[in-house]
Amino acid sequence: MRWPALSLLLWCACATQHAATTPIEATPVEDTVASAFEPEAVVGAPAVTAKPPPPLADLRAPLKEAVEAATRALSNKDLEAAREASARATKAAEALSAMDRVTTAELSFKVALAGGAVDDAQQTARAWRARCAGDGLDACRAAANAALLSTSRLDPSLTRGLKEEVDDVKKAESCLKASERAHKPEKCFADAEKTAKAHHDELLLSRAALVRALAAPEARQPALLATVGLRCEAPGCVAVRRRALAVLVARARAEKKPDDLARYALLDAQAFATLAAPAERTWARPPETDAACATVDATNGPGACRKLEKQLNGGWSFKDFSKDKPRDGLSADEVRTVNEHYAPLLQECLGAQARRLTPPDAVRYEVRWMVFNDGRVGEVHFKNPAADGSELGKCLRAQFELWRYPRYEGEWQHVEQAFTVSAVERRSGR
Repeated sequence: MRWPALSLLLWCACATQHAATTPIEATPVEDTVASAFEPEAVVGAPAVTAKPPPPLADLRAPLKEAVEAATRALSNKDLEAAREASARATKAAEALSAMDRVTTAELSFKVALAGGAVDDAQQTARAWRARCAGDGLDACRAAANAALLSTSRLDPSLTRGLKEEVDDVKKAESCLKASERAHKPEKCFADAEKTAKAHHDELLLSRAALVRALAAPEARQPALLATVGLRCEAPGCVAVRRRALAVLVARARAEKKPDDLARYALLDAQAFATLAAPAERTWARPPETDAACATVDATNGPGACRKLEKQLNGGWSFKDFSKDKPRDGLSADEVRTVNEHYAPLLQECLGAQARRLTPPDAVRYEVRWMVFNDGRVGEVHFKNPAADGSELGKCLRAQFELWRYPRYEGEWQHVEQAFTVSAVERRSGR
């Protein structure tokens, strides 16, 4: 029995000056999008009717407003207004990044301290310490510990107990860091682990797990390292998990195991993205991911790493090229780099279109889109306007909303792309 199989023939992108270019033919491939580019492609000015997309909404505007309001209220000693604004800030931060939640945790502490309730102040200081994450993890925890100590002024009788708690936590942190560097538990390790358990400190417990994994027999290390920080809900554990995965990435690279290299690098990207706001995770991709994927694709073939990424993470992450320093104009090489990087998004549309075709149909499409100064894409149109309202057209426009080219100065640029989608037949079970 024969069933239709989906094969994407070609998509080739070229930035043009005024006239459409002739696409370069490519060998048909299944389950991947081949990229072939004009070597002398240039970037040109768009049609004057182009309209840029509306400005992106400032996701952090409600948080900024609430934090500013709380700060003003604290300055004016209006405790009730400060509490209300702090609550709004905390709610706004729920949909934002881990670092935004650190900001609101610090604010909640300041409000509680101003209220004079020692229990609330201590609780918010410990919550602040538990939320620390990102590059400033250690500095954040140090500030939270200092804040916890400062609550003793509300009740001096608690000074000794608070100092002991903070000292124990600091000693545990120092011990676990030294143990990690040594790849084995130091003499202080048992006390450090005891402190972590006593204070339910998930970050310290994850650090202890990393030390145990590093100290384990070599054959057991990969399984143990892969689970470090996996079940920890504290944002700070992401840093520990990434360090464990970095060890596995280095080991896979040294042992020339591309499948393991890809898997651990992609799990690292997944962990990294959890610190970003949900709406921004599409562009939360550490640079180490692309370096690992380049190695994997060189061994297993183009697109191998992206295919595994979809399987492991349920989708793709991308670099936001618009975060780079603005430049004068947009070159063909820059267009080519972005197009290759975001190609999997177009593959989704092309694959769906191929499934709508009846074998042995093969349809050629030519698409033009505009790249605006902020790096975003708009004005996506087919050469044949009748196709603009098609399912393929709708899909392409939705996917292009995620693309980010480098920011640049000068006239808006356009890119033209031609591709052929065909449905062929193959035998069932193949």
